[in-house]
This record gives sequence, C-alpha cells and structure tokens, in this order.
Amino acid sequence: MSTGINMTQVKRRNRSLVLKYLNRVGPVSRKDMADAVGLTSASVTNICNELISEGLIQEVGVDDETKGVGRRKVFIDIDYDSRYVIAFNIEADLSTVALCNLAGDVVQKKTVETDKSLSPEDFLKKLSSIAKKIVSGQSDYLKSKISAVSVGIVGPIDKATGVSWHAYGIWENAVEVKDILEKALKLPCYVENNVNAITKATMLLGIGRKYDNLHIIKWGPGVGSTIVINGEIYEGINGRAAELGHVIIEKDGLRCSCGKRGCLETRVSINALNKIAPFEKQDFYKAYINSKAEKRKAFDDAIDIFARSIVNTITLFAPEHVILSGYLFMEDGIRKRVIETCEKYAKTLEKSTIIPNNIMSCEDYIGPVGAYLYEIIK
Repeated sequence: MSTGINMTQVKRRNRSLVLKYLNRVGPVSRKDMADAVGLTSASVTNICNELISEGLIQEVGVDDETKGVGRRKVFIDIDYDSRYVIAFNIEADLSTVALCNLAGDVVQKKTVETDKSLSPEDFLKKLSSIAKKIVSGQSDYLKSKISAVSVGIVGPIDKATGVSWHAYGIWENAVEVKDILEKALKLPCYVENNVNAITKATMLLGIGRKYDNLHIIKWGPGVGSTIVINGEIYEGINGRAAELGHVIIEKDGLRCSCGKRGCLETRVSINALNKIAPFEKQDFYKAYINSKAEKRKAFDDAIDIFARSIVNTITLFAPEHVILSGYLFMEDGIRKRVIETCEKYAKTLEKSTIIPNNIMSCEDYIGPVGAYLYEIIK
C-alpha cells in the first residue's frame, strides 16, 4: 500500500516539475526539459503525452536551427487557452468578476462596489449573476473551456472547505463562499486569501517566476502580505501568516477591523489616510504633495511607520526581493517615497531589493487566475 502511495506522490511531483518548468521558461523540447529538471527522457515523454491528452500542453513547433541528421526538436508549451476561469476578486471597496484564460488574459470583466448592505449570500449571488451574464455572451466553444470559479478574498480562509472566516471590512462572520458559488454557477470553486492569490499569480505569471524567496506586500484598502520561501508560500497555523497589516505598532491604538488595537492598518489604510486629507483612489500622491505642512507631516509619519515595518520584515526574513503590489503602490511618487524611507532605515539595503510588481495593473482579476493555475500545476 505504501509503495502505491509513494509512486502516486512521485508521479504527481514529476508532473508538477514539468508544468512548473514549462510555465517558467516557455516552449522547450522534451529532451532539453528532461536535462533541466533531472528526469529521464522517457519519464518526461510519458508525462507530456498524458498532459497533451488532457489538452493542458501542446506541441508548438520545431527547431529549424537543429544541425546534423536525426529528428528535429519538437517544442512543447502549456496551452493557456485550454481552460478558462471565472475570477472573483472581493475587496473591502470594490469587487471584480472576470473571465480569463490560464495566462490571465481577460475576455471580459466588470467591477462593482462591494455592497456591504447585502447579506454575504445575496452579494455572492449578485456577483454570480454578473458572471452568468458575461458567460452568456461567449461562443459555445469558449463556454466549453470554462473549468472553474476562483475567488480571492480578504482575510483568513479555509481552503479545504472554501469558507471565509472573517473578510476584514466586509463580513465579520464565517461565509461558505465555495458552497454558495458552486450551487449558483455549477462549477468547482477554489477560494484563496486575496494576497496569497496575488502571490501565486506573481510566482506563476509575473516577476516572481525568477525568484524563490520573496515578501509580497499589497497596499490597497488595507495592508496584506505573503512570504515565499524556496518557491512555496509559507502558511502558519490555520493558514495565517505574514499578516503585516495586523502587526501592532501602537500601544492602546485605534481599533482595527481584525479586532485588535494599534495595528499597522489603523495608520496606513485608505480610511486612515483619508482622515488626514480626503483623496480619490490612485490620487494619494496628489493629496500628499498638495497638503499643508501639518497634514503632510501626518502623511510622512504614516509612511515612516509603514517603511519601518517593511524593513523589519526584511531583517527577519531576508528575502531576495520585497515586491510591492496594490493600487496605492501604483503611484510612482508614493512608491518612491516609501522605498526611500526604507533605505533611510536600512543603509545597506540594495537598491533593487524593493521592486514594484509587474502585474499591479491587472490585480483586480489576475490573483484568482494565478491561484487556480497554482492548483493545476502544484
């Protein structure tokens, strides 16, 4: 019995090696891939034949530059159009429904305000109705390729059951997200914390393909973060880890959405910054530079606290890179201000340690796609 289990695990691991390598490097021959991942050519050929029969990978051409006699190399790659996913990204301010392929290319999407006046079930049904309308406008061929629903949502979740335990700033109680959406859309549903989802998208579809040890920080309505160690997302007890936004930075501070007092989010969340000087989404830098001295100092203090928190995580985890995500970091002026403040506290910090995420412009749907792709590849 144990031998059978071990062989199953070995087969799953080898399959994952093949898919991860293809996702990282793109089109490659079976032989070159076998050499790179340390498997025999026969093993790689068998795995690729299975994946081709599943429609997940495909042959994409031959090497015309191969010299000498013998067969030319045939290149294979993941067929990112083989499956489509309905992506739900649920944040405290806005929620997005999108239809995408495995590469995160969006077919159609719609963003709405997160309606907290509705019950969780009614709001999820509202998003499901949007998804159904998007799907109804597609060709029968594309509809046949829709394989799953993937959800990114704030706060702690139970991936096995698809339950959102506490969606900070949205719902206080547990919500059976997976069960509600599977009943509404008749598709398998995967639920992931939104920052973990963005991390998986960064690892598989973004700049994270190149690195194995990362700290990803998302600054939007609140602050979220995820740690990647040796190419794997670190998850502590109950899947909770790297909650940078909920690190206590002030004794007896303001009450946070998580229930504690004095969390970092109470100083740098959208709500907290808007109390200093109101601004529209993605106009933070304009509000910052146009503020009077007293208000600008309050902004500076918030940025200073944030930067010190980031430097502390660098000291603790020593990542190859800290990757900045979220729409507040999309503003060049603010991002530069945060990085410069970090460098002030860490004189030996290399200039390239803290970098922007190259998927920030599509984070409103790319995270759930990355989370689903991760399930396929792992």
